[in-house]
Order: sequence, then structure tokens, then C-alpha cells
Amino acid sequence: MATLLRDPDIGRYDILAIQEPWKNPFDTTTHHPAKDQFHLCYPDKDQTLPARVCFFINKRLDHSRWHFEEANRDLGSLNLRLGTEEEQRIMVHNVYNPTQTATERGSTLPLLGKALEQLSQHEQIIIGDFNLHHELWGGDRVQRADPNAAELITIIEDHCLTSNLVPGTITYEERDGRTTIDLCLTTAGLVGRLIQCEIETNMDHDSDHLPIVTSLDLNIVKMMAKPRRNWKALDEKTFTRVLQRELPPQQRPRTKTALDRHVEEVMVALTVAVEEAVPTTIPSSRSKSGWNEECAKVLAQSKRLRRQHSLYHTEETWEAYRTARNHKGRTIKKALRQNHRERIEEASQSPTNLWRVAKWARNRHNQSPNVTPALIDPATKQQANTPNEKAELLRKTFFPVPPETNLEDIENANYPAPITMPPITTREIEEAIEESSPFKAPGPDGIANKALHIASPWIKHHLTKIFNQSLALGYYPEHFRQSTTVVLRKPGKDNYTVPKAYRPIALLNTTGKIMEAVIAKRLSYIAETHGLLPDTHMGGRKLRSTEHALHLIIDKIYDAWNTGQGKVASLLLLDVSGAFDNISHARLLHNLRKRRIDERTVKWIGSFLRPRLTKLSIDGFTSEPYRLETGEPQGSNLSPILYLFYNADLIEKCGELEDTMTTGFIDDVAILTWADSTKETCKKLQEALHVAEKWAATHASIFAPDKFQLTHFTRTRTRIDVEEPLQTRWGMIEPKKTCKYLGLIMDSTLTWKQHIDEVQRKVTKTVNALGSLGGSTWGVTMREMRKIYKGVAVPQMMYACSAWSNANWRTTDKPYTERTLSKLQSLQARASRVISGAFKATSIPALDIETYLLPVELQIFKHNVNALGRIGPGDHGPTEGETRRNKKSPRRAIEQSITDRQGPNIRRQEHITPYIVPPWWQGPQTFIEASIEEAQARHEQIIQDELDAIHIYTDGSGIDGSIGAAAVCTTTQETKSVYMGDETTSTVYAGELQGISLALQIAQEDRSKGNRRSKVAIYTDNQAAIRSTARPKGKSGAYLLKNITQQIDELRTQDLNTEIRWVPAHIGIQGNEDADRAAKEATGWREGGLTGPRAVEPQQLYPLRSTMKTWSHKGELIYGHDILATRA
Repeated sequence: MATLLRDPDIGRYDILAIQEPWKNPFDTTTHHPAKDQFHLCYPDKDQTLPARVCFFINKRLDHSRWHFEEANRDLGSLNLRLGTEEEQRIMVHNVYNPTQTATERGSTLPLLGKALEQLSQHEQIIIGDFNLHHELWGGDRVQRADPNAAELITIIEDHCLTSNLVPGTITYEERDGRTTIDLCLTTAGLVGRLIQCEIETNMDHDSDHLPIVTSLDLNIVKMMAKPRRNWKALDEKTFTRVLQRELPPQQRPRTKTALDRHVEEVMVALTVAVEEAVPTTIPSSRSKSGWNEECAKVLAQSKRLRRQHSLYHTEETWEAYRTARNHKGRTIKKALRQNHRERIEEASQSPTNLWRVAKWARNRHNQSPNVTPALIDPATKQQANTPNEKAELLRKTFFPVPPETNLEDIENANYPAPITMPPITTREIEEAIEESSPFKAPGPDGIANKALHIASPWIKHHLTKIFNQSLALGYYPEHFRQSTTVVLRKPGKDNYTVPKAYRPIALLNTTGKIMEAVIAKRLSYIAETHGLLPDTHMGGRKLRSTEHALHLIIDKIYDAWNTGQGKVASLLLLDVSGAFDNISHARLLHNLRKRRIDERTVKWIGSFLRPRLTKLSIDGFTSEPYRLETGEPQGSNLSPILYLFYNADLIEKCGELEDTMTTGFIDDVAILTWADSTKETCKKLQEALHVAEKWAATHASIFAPDKFQLTHFTRTRTRIDVEEPLQTRWGMIEPKKTCKYLGLIMDSTLTWKQHIDEVQRKVTKTVNALGSLGGSTWGVTMREMRKIYKGVAVPQMMYACSAWSNANWRTTDKPYTERTLSKLQSLQARASRVISGAFKATSIPALDIETYLLPVELQIFKHNVNALGRIGPGDHGPTEGETRRNKKSPRRAIEQSITDRQGPNIRRQEHITPYIVPPWWQGPQTFIEASIEEAQARHEQIIQDELDAIHIYTDGSGIDGSIGAAAVCTTTQETKSVYMGDETTSTVYAGELQGISLALQIAQEDRSKGNRRSKVAIYTDNQAAIRSTARPKGKSGAYLLKNITQQIDELRTQDLNTEIRWVPAHIGIQGNEDADRAAKEATGWREGGLTGPRAVEPQQLYPLRSTMKTWSHKGELIYGHDILATRA
């Protein structure tokens, strides 16, 4: 099959019917190198055994006019619709009938007869390998007919079938054996349309079964290949030239109609620029990856000798053919292997392509098929076969008519005072465009984010006025409402004939998504700053992760265990069916007003939500537009934050019940209760469910009780009844020993054995995938292989390890069992051998050092301390009086570990807030020139021209493990410096930020003295500090950035603007040299030098320094020298 599907002439055929296809060990289907040219239709009902028939359907056939039906792994049928009348159909049956000697012998003929009978009103074609001998089709060569051939003859007679091959045509040939067992049968109505039915020797690729070509005179609708935009070949000069020519003048539309018209004008300008600057590509049907001239040459030689052997059938012709065939196999295998290696090496040169290749390697066993199987309507049990029928069924599933919503409380509702927001700024739009992924799939208008990135300098002011007028009018432009909804498989489902095994993803027009991103960031900011959402609502929020939600639940479970004689905690995980698609718009807008969102934004969101037009895209087919009146698009930046406001009441009201805590992660809701017995916890869960049902009735939401999970957590062996079920109005929910929440498998005793086993399975798959990306002489380099391992396998291994790695505090410094550590070390050792090519007997410590990978135990420690820094310690830290009977929660265990290691107090580390400034904050002007020469020349020009400005140079420096910061003002001849602490508590980056703060302090003092300056000009040699100051975000150094922003705002109120410029270091700029010297002196490096108070310690500094120090010490014990110094 490898050579057949790469044959340049294979594209001439519309349908390939294959029997006994090769079983792909990395996939659930078969080999498919022609994905750009053929749809693969592969039976998958029986997952235990591979299918023995499949179709490859040329993509030029209109997919709306055919569909695939599978009976079992030995019989598949293709339903072809001809012309325009529904009755004009042809059924093509692909059959494999096992041999009489096969161990799993079971004739396919009864099933074939049944299929022919059911479809007798249509013309039919039967092709396949029947493994039966009879003179009717085998001719005089057949000396003894198979007894089972009578059954096939009966089918032929009952349905008036005609065998189109000349009797005696050899279809199977193996050295000394030649026979006819492959047939092509048609009903009477197709006999007159037959053009050709014979052996096609030119398509013979050394199978023992000879290829049969059948041509019929049929009128099948074909599709033209759709060209695609090659965005990576975009001509930026042409694009900008055309865009500047086509862009309309900036306007401020006063009406909705005028706004739609102006938006359309801007979109047309972008579209024209795209058409002229972005080339289109149509994949060549004759282009086959890995196929070269040598492959074609040996294939032709093998075919020629095969024909000679068929003619003469001598020992000499067979030997010549066998030798050529084996040589062809080796040559093609070598060429394909070389092509794979070249593609891997080429991909490794680009970071983006490297991760794509890594993703392919991990998912190669689970590639989605090209064709969606027939879907079954759960209500009527009818099959949806055609793309139109599938699209309609999926539309009803994705966008159902929501239940009636109780909106009585909305009428005459009183709302608190709203939080006002200023107009959208150009900087917000620039940032939203920069943060968008350049090559993500565009919406219906075909304008990718890459075009917006290049167009930003010319369209940002147009978009600023458009977006602000859109807000002012409370109207979302018509162009932005259109979308294409792509249907994707949910991974890991058992049955893909069920519509709910698929999910919709909306591809929205990218320009509209920019505005959605701006509004989403604003909503997020005011929600965090003003506390508009419940504290236990975790998903979709800055500085909150799944580990936050998990530790909230686990801490409460341990608290329950440590209360009295030990309580039991019961966890109920809820599932909302179609959460995003069943949103009541009126209720969402009410919730937004109730939580103080301003009326202008609420009205705009109402317009954004309804009505929308979308087309469903499935298997290359695009439906007619559907009008959506409910829900919100999955794929919009706004959808997650809006849903947080939508179900915030559910989290709050359930959490208000006694001995109950509710957490949410967007639409995943967990209710935890605790009591002395499971009967009591179930009673409390019933109360919580009653509250949840009331919420659902007012929010048009439907729970999916079949997906609820109930688990009772206790380490008491007999006192607690862990089998107590939960009685609900949907029936009994039986408890399980494990539940999966946010990707973590939680067992009832929190010992995590099942989760560790799952981690081992996932990481093993990833490590196995690494082997396909390189070897000792080819492929991805060791450095890049290590990068893939650290970027893919380590996060899989360490996910939520702050929870599962701290359940065994029975021995000092051993929070996890030896079994757990041994499993993880074994996984990393396997990866290290793949990365480095080391021998199997190489020790684990040596592997870690040679591949420069942190040992697993240090990975765990580093992750745990980082997690505690992000999440924060619990409400009550470990106490000296803690009894031995009490059980430590993972969070308390980590804090105790830090204390035992005599590290810093975790409570004194830097506190980072989600936002430092509002999204609309106007920061200082910043300038970073493209080269050192340009920066130096620009600096000299400014010093000469800007005589009225105050010029200040800043620097941060580290010497002998100490950090200092300084600012030198050449205008006032003033210097300020400060000691930041040693390298265990501060960084040079923090010193650079502190230097800018000192510069602003000098400017403030100068202004207070009555000096009038045109501006504040600050020069620094650290580009990271400049970028952070321009757009402050919640990360390391946040407290310094907060001071800087306050200083900039204070100067702005005094009509003094700030600009920060990059100057290259150590090239003779006097102010920079002076600042560098002052910063070094601030570290106290001079004899008798003074140091000041320490700076606030960054969160990630201690775990990084501590793990590196421990690892370096281990390296010295093994190698006798500092491994980190050697690596440097």
C-alpha cells in the first residue's frame, strides 16, 4: 500500500476498494499517505480486530453525494447519489470473505446477501476478495469448485448479478499458484454502462492480488479543488502598499447602518490586500512526499519483470522478478525513511515546526479519520448519512431549543452602581493584535491574524473609532457576527455515531475577535480588581490554575479527616449539558448588571450574542447558514469570562450551605460536603443539588446526571459506609472509589496510586514518540530533543504533583513512596537514553547529569515550591504542637518541607496581583532601536536636541552574589542607589526595575523644586525592563512595577510625560557608565561598603537556587566537580 498510494497515477481513480489493508501499529486505521487527495473510509465498529476492507474516496467527488456505511470489518458499502433525483443511487459493496482455512472463519456472504436484499431498489456493484473457486468465474482452470461457492452463486442468481471479468482472468498470483478469487459483480442495469473491467498491470505494486480496474459511464458530480492561502509566503511590501491605497478615511459612524458600511469598507481593503499579497496553493495530485526518480525506476523494473513472469511463468522469470521486487522494497523503504528524517531535521530548524512534529509523534496513533461515520439520532434512532443530514443533526445537538427559563426575578430588578470604563484605547487594540496567534484558522472572510499583525500600524486608528462607536451604539457589526462552526471529535470516546461525541468550534472573523479580546480583558480586570466573582471560581482567571481548585478541595478533605474522630468528605462533580450553547441571553445580561458591569458594555454584549449566523463545516462540506438565537460561540475570547458571570450564582449559593464548599472551573462544578457519616454528607449533597436545580431552572441549563461523579473520601476502613449512594430526582448515583476532576484522578484515600499509573501510561507514550524524532545519526538534535521532553513529558509527569507527591509523610523528606519515585525515575531514564543514545546499563544519576535534566525528586521539589508560591500557604501553617495523629494536607506538607530545609518563609515572598494597571492604562513612551549603531546615534541626537528635558541613566548590577541598583541624572548631577539584597533574594532584573523607579524619584524631586522640564528621558540598557514598564503584568517584580506606574501617573498629573529609551551598554555612553559604576558600588563590593535593606524576594528564585545547589552537590559526589560550572 505504501507504493500504491504514492503512485503518481493513483489520482486518476475516483474510488479505491482495498481488501486486507495494512494495519497501522500507530493508528486505529491503516496507512494513509495521500490525505490531501483521498478520504479514508475505514470500518471501526470492532476495535479488537483490524478491518479487512476499506475505501479511499477521491476528494474531487462531491462529498454531499456519497456516504460510507459499515456492516462489519469484512463488509463496507459506499452509497453514491447520481444526478439530482434522490432515487438515482448506486451502492458499491467492498467484500472480504475469509478463506476456509482461516482460524476466524466466518462467511461474509450471508451479510452481503442481506445488504443486497435491503437495497434491491438501487443499482449495485460488488467487488472484493471472495476466496472461492468456481468455473463460473475461474474458467476451465478450476478443477474442483469450493463447496461454499454455491452460496455465492445463489446470491448472483437471486439478484441478477453479472461477473464483469472474463472467466479465467488471473486475479491472484503467487509463484506457482494462479487463480481467480477476486470478482467484480454488477446488477443488470449497470452492464450497459460498463466501459472497462480488467487487470491493470500498470498499477500492480507487487501484491499477490492483481489490481482490477472497473470503469462505468456514470454522471457523478465532482468538486473543484479549493485553493488555500499560503500565509507564510505573504509579501509584506505589496500588502502594505495595497492596504494604504484601499483603506477608506477614518470615520465616526453615528448609526448602526453607517457602522456596518464603514466596517465593510475596511474589510474590503484588507481583503483586496490579501488577494494581491498572499498567493494561493492547490496541492498537486501527483506530488508524493518521499517519492523520487529512483523509486519510480525500480517500480517500473519490478512491474516489467512481473508481466514477463505472468506471460512465461518459468523459474528464471520468477527469480528475476523476486530479486527486482525485493530490491524495489528496500529502495522505497530507504527513500521513505530518508524523507521522514529530512522532514524531521527541517522541522527542527524552526521552533514552531518542532512542536508541531512533536505533537504529531504523540498523536500518531490517534489520527482523526477524514470521514465522519453515519450518525444516529438519539431521539428517532434514524441514521444521518449525507453531509446535509449530519449537519442538521449536529445543529440540533449543538444548538438545541433551550428549556423555558424562569425570568420572574429580572422584572423590575434593582442593580448596584455600575463600574464605569473609559473608551477603548489604541494601545489596547495593538496589544490584542500582538497577542493573537498569527496563523490560526480565520473566519468566513478569510483574513488571518497574520494580516492584522502587518496591517496594525495603518488600521489601528480605524479600529479604535469603529470599536468605540460599536460600544457607544451598543451594536456588534454584522460582519463580525458571521462564523464557520467546525465539527471536531472529542478524543477518547467509544462511539462516534453519537452526535454528542463531537464538539463545535466557531471560527470567527479575526477583526471581530480583536474587539472581543479587548472587552474580555476589561471584564477580567474589573472582576479581579473589584471582587465581582466568587473566590472559589478558578477557571479562566489570571493567576488561578487547576492546582488552586484541587488544593481547595484536598485541604477541606484533610480538615475533615482531622476533625474530631475523623469525618468523611463526599465530593459530587456536576456536569452541565452543552453549557456554552444553552445560555439564556436575558439571564446573562441580568447577571452582568447585578455584578456591576456598566450598561454600555452590557448592551454591546447583548448585541454580540444575538442573532448570529454560522455555517457547519463537516468533512469538507459546508452547510447553509443557520441563525442562532441562544448560547455563545465556543472559540470567542469572551465566552469563558461571560460564563464565569453566568454560573457565579451557582457557586455562591451552593457554597453558602452549612459544611459545604463549592468550587468551579468555568463549567466544571464540584460540591464537597463533610460530616460524621456518608448518610449525612449525602443529605447535604441533596440540599446542594436542590439549590443547583433552582439555578438551572432560572438559567436554561440542563444537568447531565449520567456524567455525575460521586466519591466518599475517608481513610477509615470500617466505621464509614463508603457504599452509600446519593438519591436524586434522576435516580440513584452510586459512589465510586475514584473520580477524575480537572485531569487528576482522586482515589477515596488520596494515596494517588491510580493517578500515578495514568501518569506512567501518558509519559510512556510521549517517550516512545521521542524515538520517532531522531537517532544517533539523524533527526532532532540532542538539545532540541531535550527541549521537547521538558516541554511535553515533564509537564505531563509533574501535573498537579503538589497534590499527589505529598501523601506519604511517614518518613522524613519522603513525601512520596519509593514505588512512585521508581516509576518516574524509570520514565526519565528511558527518555534520557532516547535523547542521548546512552547504553541501557547507564546509571540514572549519570543519565540526568549527561542530559542536563533535573533528577525527578528535585523536579518534584521545585514544582511543589513553585506551586505553593503561586497558590499561597494555607490558612494555618504547620504548628509545633501538631499531633502525630493529624494528617498533613499536601499544601501544609510542602510548607513544612521548606521550613525543614531552612529556606525563606514562604509567607514573606513577593505577592503578585492579577493586574497592576487597567488595560486602558497609558504607559510611558518606549523606544528600542533595531541596532546598537542606531540606538547610539539616536541617543546623541536627543541629548543635543532635548535640552529642556531631564536626562537620567539607570542600571542594575550583580557582584559577588549581591544586587544593586542606581540612577544617575546628568541634568542635575544627582545619583541615587540602593542595595537589593543577595542573589538568593533578588535578581539583576529587579535591580533594573528599581533603577527606573529611582530615576522617576529624581524626576519627582526635581519637579517639587519648581523646575520646569519638557519631559523625563530615562535611559537603560535592559530591554526586558523597558517592555515590562510599558505593559506591566502580574509577574516577578510586580511590586516594583506598581511603584513605577504610580510614579509615572503622578508625573503625568503634573504635565510631565515620561519616555524610556534603550541604550547599549559598555560602548562609552558616559551616563550609562556612571550608572553602572553606581549600581556596582550599591552592592557593597568596595571595602567597607554599605548595604541597605533587602528587596522583596521573587517567588521563583528560592526553588530555582535551592534545586540547582542540591543538584550541583550531587554532581560533585559523582564526578568530583561542579557540573553546573562545567555546563556553563
